[in-house]
Amino acid sequence: MIDQLIDALTDLAKAAAAKLAVFAVIGLVFLIGIGFLLAAAFMAVAAKFGAIAAAVAFGGGLVVVALVGLAIMVQRDPGEGIARPSQTGQKPARSDDDVVFDLLIHAATAGYATGQGNKPGMQTGLEQMVDDLNALGVFDRPKPRAKPDDDLANGPDDETKNGGPA
Repeated sequence: MIDQLIDALTDLAKAAAAKLAVFAVIGLVFLIGIGFLLAAAFMAVAAKFGAIAAAVAFGGGLVVVALVGLAIMVQRDPGEGIARPSQTGQKPARSDDDVVFDLLIHAATAGYATGQGNKPGMQTGLEQMVDDLNALGVFDRPKPRAKPDDDLANGPDDETKNGGPA
């Protein structure tokens, strides 16, 4: 069971790494294109207002854009992408792989909240982890073994009542 889980996680990680590499190349090409557009815009502004004014304007504008992006990212909840129960009260159907993946995400969320000193976030993350473990059947109690009816109907005999044969 553990080997199958490790193999599945390894396959998912390899697929994610390949997808990440493709997105990285696409992002690099995109950023180079944006760099050329910024250079062209800078040259146009520098020709009209001067190089110093253009550099200050572009530098200040890019710093403001970066600070706005940082403020947005700091305010986001790290657990936003995790599957939540629907408003109707029905839980979405999840496979064991989905539950294990959610468990990892919830553990990371709880760890992040703990590092930030966010007690409500930590408590929520831990509760979600317990729910995931419960969905995996970790907390299921084994069914009690059925005793034969004959022994229960007759009651204890002398051997068991007195601790041995008489």
